[in-house]
Amino acid sequence: MALQILLWFGVALLALITLTMILPIHAVLSWQSDPAKQSTVLLRLFGGVSPAIKVYDSSRPPKPKTKTAGKAPQRRKERGRGWVAKGDVLAEGVALLRRLRGAVHIDVLRLDAEVGLGDPAQTGQFYGQLCPLIYTTGGHVFVRPNFDQACLRGSALARLHFTPLGLIWPFVRFGWRMFGPVR
Repeated sequence: MALQILLWFGVALLALITLTMILPIHAVLSWQSDPAKQSTVLLRLFGGVSPAIKVYDSSRPPKPKTKTAGKAPQRRKERGRGWVAKGDVLAEGVALLRRLRGAVHIDVLRLDAEVGLGDPAQTGQFYGQLCPLIYTTGGHVFVRPNFDQACLRGSALARLHFTPLGLIWPFVRFGWRMFGPVR
């Protein structure tokens, strides 16, 4: 009897994991700087029908770190080289972002921000590089350059959905191209 219950529990757990991998996950990312800096990440599983799960909230106090009493500091051990990236990391990273763009679908995008880098020339160059992103997104993106001071103020909201199974292949391909056998 106990073995049968354990078997059914295993089948139910496997079905739950399978559903989590094949059904879309809806995510809400929000950030604001005024009146206080705060950011949150919420996830809704199973096609968005589950209750929201708060994955990250910057307003929560961090967990206190526990110190181990009476332990002597450990010396770092020399290790071998381990995994070494091959090829152009930046180019492969950009290719990964391009592949992920097809797997992650943005439903709502709202950004209202003021950005300054302290140097007017750098601020203008940065804003110029952002312009294609600002004017080609389907959302409401407003970025104001501040040429007087270094700052980042505003608010952002993004609602998106993705299927975890669809994210696996881009990361596997990135890992293979970066750390796989040399051709």
